[in-house]
Amino acid sequence: MTSLFRPLADAQEGSDDSVLSRMVRGACDLALHVSAEGDIHEVYADDALGIVPRRRWPGQNLREIVTSASRGKIDLLLGEASSKGTSRARQVNHSLPGGGEIPVSYTLVRMDQPGHFLALGRNLQALSELQEQLVEAQQALERDYWRLRQVETRYRILFQRSREAVLVVQAEGFRILDANRQAGRIFGRSPSRLAAQVFPEDLELDPEVSAEIRGHLSGVRDTGRAQTVRIHLHEGEAWRLEATLVREDADDVLLVHLQEEIPQRSGGPEDGFDLLGLLEAAPDAWVVADREARVLLANSAFVSLVQAGSADEVRGQSLGRWLGRPGADLTVLLANLEKFGEVRLFPTTVHSNLDLSSEVELSAVLADEHSPPCILLLMRDVSRRIGTERENPRTLAEAMEELSGKVGKSSLKELVQHTVGLVEAHYIESALRLTDGNRTAAAEILGVSRQSLYTKLRRYDVDVPEASGGGNGS
Repeated sequence: MTSLFRPLADAQEGSDDSVLSRMVRGACDLALHVSAEGDIHEVYADDALGIVPRRRWPGQNLREIVTSASRGKIDLLLGEASSKGTSRARQVNHSLPGGGEIPVSYTLVRMDQPGHFLALGRNLQALSELQEQLVEAQQALERDYWRLRQVETRYRILFQRSREAVLVVQAEGFRILDANRQAGRIFGRSPSRLAAQVFPEDLELDPEVSAEIRGHLSGVRDTGRAQTVRIHLHEGEAWRLEATLVREDADDVLLVHLQEEIPQRSGGPEDGFDLLGLLEAAPDAWVVADREARVLLANSAFVSLVQAGSADEVRGQSLGRWLGRPGADLTVLLANLEKFGEVRLFPTTVHSNLDLSSEVELSAVLADEHSPPCILLLMRDVSRRIGTERENPRTLAEAMEELSGKVGKSSLKELVQHTVGLVEAHYIESALRLTDGNRTAAAEILGVSRQSLYTKLRRYDVDVPEASGGGNGS
């Protein structure tokens, strides 16, 4: 067979073969002389394509040197070139001996000699690498975008759930950019309505208060130091306003916190008597709650007992979240408060936010005359009390040990019946001690009816503790 590419390599300057050689070299990086069936006769490759095994390709079929995904494109190239003379450009991937691939864009041209085609290929490796870099960059941008979205979502949740009023204000002009729900409640507007308002001029505050706030914000903006000022808003309410400058690339902003000051109440004719301050410093935990046992105020000892981050974190939460068995101890406590007005040395367990348990003695009083009514609770941690022992668990353990000694002397059915009886009597006695002899409350804790409890009391001959205040529940 006459060589197609040898004359191109040996062509003299100015000859027709020289012109054809320059055309082929300029038009492609890789040229193949192939048959109508795709068999490769000759290969011409640019020196830059040294990784192409061109010496191995002659004698192979074009379909054998491309990836499986590209074989269908070879059939399309041959079909179009046979029918139209020239095919459209199609990208195929050549398999390399090292396991890699090289993308090439081929156009097939039908030659004058029947059954012969010239495949002109353009190396797309540089373009493919650029595309991969663009895809990786796009994926990195998307990952950063979703990471920022997650951070923004966390920020929005913390921002809106904060019990402090928070405003994000432009450092220049003091226009409100964002506000949380607590700020909306203070100023009587929704957060969306607060946005774009000028702080504090547009919020209908006293002119002197507005001037004081504006002067404070200007000082923070100019010095860059966070400062706190005491102001009076509606009807003389005292608030602490703290502003912090946050520098951003585009525009600096001020983060404004507003926190209401708890008034100090006088405990007598002496000036400066601070009851709340004394309770805050108390070593035992105290809580002021509403009639549904939602926390209104709590001291540091209670915050430490439940292992919360701050008093703001526990405020508004139900005591049932931490107190004893969910729903049981709190129900008994509230029932006794409603009935007797006070509870003394109520034994229960406090479960902290970190799943640690502390045994406490709880005393409480219902302040019904207060407006609105509230409950004052005092809790003393007795889990470290020296010499504290529970007799019942040891008694139950001893009784179970005695039963174990009867194995082989009694049937399994009798042993099980004795065990059930001991366990039932043990927990009935525990419930009665917990409720100070209140059988109605004990039945509620145990999840049985009062009639069923009375039957078991008679069956096991359980001594009912004398109830204080007549709280036997009968």
